[in-house]
Order: sequence, then structure tokens, then C-alpha cells
Amino acid sequence: MFIAILILIFVPLYPKFPLFGVGGSFVSVRLEDFIIAIGLFICLIFQIKNRFSHLKNPVARTIILYLLVSFVAMFSAAFLTKSADLKIGIFHWVRRVEYMSMFLVGLWSIKKRLDINLVIKSILIVSFLVSLYGLGQQFLNFPVISTTNSEFAKGLAVTLGPGARINSTFAGHYDLAAFLIFPLLLCIGLISLKIDTKTKIMVSIMGGLSYWTMLLSASRVTFAAIFLTAGLYILVIRKFYWIPLLIILAIVSIFASPQLAGRYKELFITSVRAASAVDEQTPDALKTPEKPEDRSFSIRINAEWPRAIRAFAINPILGTGFSSVGLAVDNDYLRLLAESGLLGFFAFMLIIFRLFKTSLPFLKSAPHDTRSIFILTITLGLVGILATAIFIDVFEASKVAIILWLLLGMSEKLKTLND
Repeated sequence: MFIAILILIFVPLYPKFPLFGVGGSFVSVRLEDFIIAIGLFICLIFQIKNRFSHLKNPVARTIILYLLVSFVAMFSAAFLTKSADLKIGIFHWVRRVEYMSMFLVGLWSIKKRLDINLVIKSILIVSFLVSLYGLGQQFLNFPVISTTNSEFAKGLAVTLGPGARINSTFAGHYDLAAFLIFPLLLCIGLISLKIDTKTKIMVSIMGGLSYWTMLLSASRVTFAAIFLTAGLYILVIRKFYWIPLLIILAIVSIFASPQLAGRYKELFITSVRAASAVDEQTPDALKTPEKPEDRSFSIRINAEWPRAIRAFAINPILGTGFSSVGLAVDNDYLRLLAESGLLGFFAFMLIIFRLFKTSLPFLKSAPHDTRSIFILTITLGLVGILATAIFIDVFEASKVAIILWLLLGMSEKLKTLND
């Protein structure tokens, strides 16, 4: 449990300072990678002692299946289609092994149902500190460590410029917003329980700070994903009278956040322009537009997504390998198809299917304790992450991916405990 809690605290809170870079890529090895390696080594020792009992878990076996398929796809790309460099491909594959191995650490860390109370406290405290630092960036010029471009990725400490969005201790504003899905849903669940008033007030304050931070990140897709999953959450916990309050909060939040409202307006303008285009005179996504438009969305539909589709067409079965579609696709499903083909895509989606299958009994009944609240939070949090993945490569965002697979492993183990 200690190593899992250490990872749960250290990874979100420690900024992305690089230790050394990897040639041919923008990715760097960081201190968190060594902490994770130590944790995996300890976990491996116990797994050997217990004859790899956790590998009997259906989700764990499906993760191994996906990693094997993507390993084959990597070699196919290097030697058959020659669409990706083997060295860089191996590095990206190892990174995915690192992220997804956290599922096994999560499985191993939970021994009894009460263990989850310490995990819940850790998530709330971490989200509180992450929110405070993010607010400090907005109002007190706290340093920003980002990896949104090659220069920032060197570990440069800067402050927010005009119109910039906070990222707190994360690599970008979208990573921060995606992470906050889990504490926000957790706060909703805890407030629904029969707990003392003092605890409810503390949880509400932490949830309020996390929500304010999420608004300042101005991540449109995560904003929508949070309200989608929060609505589903409220339906499951049978608090139907909260739905009107949720709708009012969403509307007020958009008007209260000029940056978020402006970004939705840009998206609407770009979508209408794209739908009404009748010739080839529409400005390219990479050129300065004559009229205001959503630049990030234009880059997606005119550059990144078509590039991924072309890569998938080269080898629909195994794809064109890791790194073959550039640094970003901004759609994890297209990235899956492009880099590992249909085999990799369906292997990954089988993981998701099995996670939801084991959660189904807990979705059918209202949660009544912290165990069921945690399982519901992680399950619907995964829904939010999957929605975010339509516009963000969120499963490749290291901090989010590490925490996601760790929490999924903990949740999966809790589903099997009755004591």
C-alpha cells in the first residue's frame, strides 16, 4: 500500500522536470519513472512469491494481450512497412508498459476494503494541493512547468502569459482538467453518503476548489465530460433532484468563465465554417485565418486526424507503429488505429469492456459506503476519460495515464473483496 500511495501523491504533485532526454523524441526520463520502477520491482518480488496470482485477473490478462499486439505492431512498422524507427518505437512501447503496469500495482496494493479510505484521503489532499498551486499560477505568478513545446519540455520555469491557461503541476491544461475528473466525482459521491456535517463541508470546499481550477484550465472537452459523468453519477446514486442544480451550474459556469465561453464560441464558428465551405479557398489549419476560428480544432480536422487515417490505411491490421503519426493526434482512438491497427484497437477496447463488465453490479445499485463510492467514481471517471480521448491523447499523457491505471487496479481489486 505504501508504494501505491507514494505514486498517487508524488506523480500529480511533482512538476515535470526532466532528468535527461531521449534522442529522436521530445520525451524525457523523469524522477517519477525511477519511483515507479522501484515500485514495480517491489511488486514483482511479491508477484514471484505468490506465483503471479494477480495475472489471473481477466483485465490484467487483456492488458498483456494488448501489449503483445502492440509489440508485434512495433516490429511490423520497423521491418515491414518501415514507417517507424525501431528504437523510438521500443521506447514508446516501454512507456505504455510503465503506465499500464500500474494496474497490477493497484491490484496488489489493496488488501482489505478499509484500505480504500486512505486512498480516498490521498486523492482529496492531492487534488486540494494541485488546485492551490493552479490558483497560485493564475493569481500569484507561481512558476509553470510545461511540455507543450520542445523548449518548455526542457524544464523551463515560466509564468502565465496573457490568455494562457493554468496547468498546475501537470504538463498542460488538458492533463490537469482530465485528472480533476476523479476528485470531482469522488466529492459528489462522498457528499451523497450519510457522513457528519464537518466532513461534508471539508469535502465540499475541496470539490469547489477543484472545480474552480478546472474552469480556469478552460478545457472544453473535459468540461463537457465532467458534466456528462456527473449527470450519470447522480442518476446512479438516485439523487434525481440534483439534476436541475447541475444544469444551472453548467450554464452559470460558462458565463462566469469568459475564456471557456470564448473557446466554445471559437469551436462553433469553426464548425459552421467547415460545414458551409463550398470551395477550396478555406484557409489551411496551419495558416493564420482571415476570420476568428478555433485553431486547435482546425488543426485536428485538417492535419492531425487525416494523417492518422492515412497511416491506418497503410496497414489496417497492425498499423504503422508508435511515433509514426507524430507527436500528437488529439484523438486516442485514431491514434490506436494508426499505430497498432485493428488488432491493437480491439485489444485495447477489450480492456475497457472488461472493466465495465466487472463494474456493472455496482452501477445497478445505489452506493452505500466508501468502497462502492470509489468503484463508482473510478468507473464513471473512466467514462469521462474516454470522452476526453475523442479530442485529447489522454492515455499518452503520463501523469494522467499513471494515475488512471493505478486507480483502475485498486477499483478492480475492491470489486472482489467482501471483508
